[in-house]
Amino acid sequence: MEQDPPELQEAVRAIGAGDFRRSFALVEQLARLGQPLAQHFLGWHYHMGIGAGQNDGRAVEWWLRAARQGLAESQQGLGWAYEHGRGVDQDFGEAYRWYSRAVRGGDQEAKAGLHGVAGKLSPEQIRAIEAEFGDD
Repeated sequence: MEQDPPELQEAVRAIGAGDFRRSFALVEQLARLGQPLAQHFLGWHYHMGIGAGQNDGRAVEWWLRAARQGLAESQQGLGWAYEHGRGVDQDFGEAYRWYSRAVRGGDQEAKAGLHGVAGKLSPEQIRAIEAEFGDD
């Protein structure tokens, strides 16, 4: 947290103080500048309806921006969204893809999601998805 931008640290303090609108405003500013952790956090604000109206579609948009920059937490969020059909159409294959990326990126929470959606896919589907990753 010490290496995060001061505005992001202030946004976390604002959440702790119950000042959700301030947290949202600070995070949104950084997210629009391309800061991946702020993009993830902005998605979380939308997902939870904190400082803005609850909107899983907007959450997915921001998580996708951060996930494309390699942020494992957002990859896990996208896996969850696809698994549950929140902000996107439910798609267990896509959930598996995002959870897999998150696990490869070190997100421990994604392991449970990956295991859960694996049970909803055939072994052939899983092999095909895993083949997409190659040796990365």
